[in-house]
Amino acid sequence: MTERRAYVLLVAVLLLWAGHFPVGKVGVAELPPLTLTAGRALLAAPWLLALARLTGPLERPLVRRDLVAFVVLALTGLVGNTTLWFWGLRYTTPINAGILGAVSPVVVALAASLLLGDRLRPLAWAGIALGSLGVVVTVSRGSLAVLLSLSFNRGDLLILASHAAWISYVVYSRAAASTLPPAWVQAGAHVVSGAVLVPLSLAVHGLPPSPRAAPTGWAAMLYGAVPVTLGHLWYYAVIRKIGPGRAAAFMNLMPFTVMGLSWLTLGERVYPYHLVGAGVVIAGVLLATRGGARR
Repeated sequence: MTERRAYVLLVAVLLLWAGHFPVGKVGVAELPPLTLTAGRALLAAPWLLALARLTGPLERPLVRRDLVAFVVLALTGLVGNTTLWFWGLRYTTPINAGILGAVSPVVVALAASLLLGDRLRPLAWAGIALGSLGVVVTVSRGSLAVLLSLSFNRGDLLILASHAAWISYVVYSRAAASTLPPAWVQAGAHVVSGAVLVPLSLAVHGLPPSPRAAPTGWAAMLYGAVPVTLGHLWYYAVIRKIGPGRAAAFMNLMPFTVMGLSWLTLGERVYPYHLVGAGVVIAGVLLATRGGARR
């Protein structure tokens, strides 16, 4: 892969992932979060398994460590993060969700400090404080009255809870994940997620309506199963070419891309506090990632 192609793929990943916010918003209006996530796992698992077998056949049998990784990544990923994310989208806007999601690198740095012993530099701590301020601006909608009364939108709180699960996913991936290739790890996690979510969804909601009865819900499910999942694999390939630092810096455009797509496709209003919150969060992320950690 050339560096030019890597950046083309990075733009594609940015658009695919940002598009998931407005698509998820319309999808969750027709199908419940559990059904959306269960369907995504069920649709993605077969093609991920086929891709894993074609691109990197296993050179050794699966061991207990691999199976534990599949379970933990499934529970913190699709089962926890994605289901809570869809649930939060029921009550908040895609724009708010995009801004709140951008703070994840800041919280990952804090979690790595607390759980893995990373010693953060003063610049990183300043970034964590700034990123937290951006979250406060967003969930309070820029209103001191909302902040003092603690009358936050429950969708925003659910989005934050979903990112707590995502942070667990990232920290575990770094500390003790399987040594298998990424495609196999993704495939295994999706198989476990499907095994957990499909029976749970059927027990809670029963059989989902047909694609004809819920077209946008099924479109959102398919979008998560193919383009979004493919974006994860592309992102891993891009990181190998240009490095995680440059890739992560580029993805800081995510909140503004979500704003643009949400305004264009759903007519969502962009308020001044959105711009302030996004700008403060991104500034915090830049400081936290540049501050780095001392070993």
